Amino acid sequence: MRIRRIAALSAALLTTGLVAVAPTLAGSASAATGEWQDGVTSSDTIINCVTQSPSVGVSANTGWRSTNGEVPEVGEKFYLRGYISLVGLPCSGKVATVPEILPPAGFSYPDEPVLWGVNTLGEPGELTDAPLDIFNGVNGGIVLTKPGDEPFVLQRGQVLEFQFPVVATREFKGTATQAPTCLSRRDGTAPCPPSQSGDHLQIAFAVGGHGGDKQYVTPYVPIFAAKAGTSGDTTAPDTTLSGGPANGAIVPSTSAAFTLGSTEAGSRFACTLDSKGRACAAGKHTVTGLAPGTHVFRATATDAAGNADPTAATRTWTVPVPARSLSRSAGWSLLSAPSAYGGKVLATSRRNASTSYPVRGARRLALVASGGTTHGTVRVYAGSRLLKTISLKTTRNVTKRVIPVTSFSSAWTGTVKVVVATTGRTVRIEGIAAPTR
Repeated sequence: MRIRRIAALSAALLTTGLVAVAPTLAGSASAATGEWQDGVTSSDTIINCVTQSPSVGVSANTGWRSTNGEVPEVGEKFYLRGYISLVGLPCSGKVATVPEILPPAGFSYPDEPVLWGVNTLGEPGELTDAPLDIFNGVNGGIVLTKPGDEPFVLQRGQVLEFQFPVVATREFKGTATQAPTCLSRRDGTAPCPPSQSGDHLQIAFAVGGHGGDKQYVTPYVPIFAAKAGTSGDTTAPDTTLSGGPANGAIVPSTSAAFTLGSTEAGSRFACTLDSKGRACAAGKHTVTGLAPGTHVFRATATDAAGNADPTAATRTWTVPVPARSLSRSAGWSLLSAPSAYGGKVLATSRRNASTSYPVRGARRLALVASGGTTHGTVRVYAGSRLLKTISLKTTRNVTKRVIPVTSFSSAWTGTVKVVVATTGRTVRIEGIAAPTR
C-alpha cells in the first residue's frame, strides 16, 4: 500500500509491523540528545571512472540513540536512523537508492511526521517533513520513496539520512541474539530474513545506476531495551555456583547437585554440561546419569538489562570407572555391596590377582577401594611401571574411599593395573579414576 498523507502513516504501518516513521531534525529541540550508537556499515564496489580501479561506491549505516545516552527502557521513546552516501566516482556520477526498513518485532511507533533529508557529506544539513510514499517492501519491511514512487538520487558526496522514533514494547537483547550475517546480506542480493536477525535493525538500501556490484547494501545495528527501572545498567552480574563436587575432585557418584546464584536478583541462567546446553534456573540444579570420566559444568548469569557474566562459573570433577567395568584375572568375585560405589566391589584375598583398565589422556590416577581392619595391600602400575604400594587397612570398615595414586607431568595413555600384594587378606576394589583435567 502507498501512502502520501502523513496523518495516515501510523494507521497504515500498524498493519505491516512498522508504525509512524519520524526522523528528527538534527539539532532541533525534538532531537534525541544522546550520542548515536551506529552499527555495522555496508558498502559496495564500483570501478572509479578516472582511475579505472575498484573503489568503494556507496556506504551505508544505521544506528540508535536515546534521550539520555543510556540504554532505553521498555515504554520509553528512543530514535533510530539510516543513512547512505555516494562516496565513490562512478561514470554516471550518481546513484539511485530506495531504503527498506526491517525492524525486529516488539516496537510501537509514535504518530509523528516523517523527517528526512539529502545533504552534503560532512557538512551541517537539514531534515524536512516533506511527504514521502511509504509501502510494503519485497523483503517484508517498509519502503520509503519520494512522492510518485521515485527513488532518492544522490550525487557524489551527498548523503540521504532519515531518523524515526520508536518505543520498545519488550526487552531487546541486541548482541546476545543472532546477528544478521547471512550470505545474501553479505553478497548484496537481499537482507537477512527476520528469523535470522535477532534483535537487530536492518535497513536494506536498494541501489542502482552507478555500476555497483550489489543490489542491496544492508547495514544493521543491535537494539537494546531494558525492563523499566533498569535503564543504564551496564554492569554484568557475577555467577555463583555452590554445593556439588569441589573443583578437581574425584567423586564416586553418578549424580551431582549444585546451587546456582547471581549477584543480581532476577538473573536468568545458561548452563552447559560437557559443552552441551541444558535448561537451568536459579536455585538447585541436579545432574544425573553421569558416565565415568571428567565432567565440566558451566553456568552463566544474565541480568534483567541483558548484561551477561563474561566469566562463567565452572566446576570440573571426575566420576570413577566402577568395579563392574574393570577387567580382572582369576581369583576375583564381583559382589553386591550397597554402600560401595556403584553397589558392587571386586573382592579377593589371592596374591597376584590383578584388575586393570585402559585410560587415555590421564593427568592423575586414583583408586576407589573399601577399607577395614583386616584388609590387605595392593600395588598400582602404569603399564609396567610401579606407581605406588597402597595399604587398604583402616581402623574401621569404610567404602567409597578415594586414594590418590599419582599425578602425571603430561597426559598419559595406557593401562592401569592393580595387583594384590598380600595373601589371605581381603582386598575390595570399587573403581579406578583417571581425571583428564
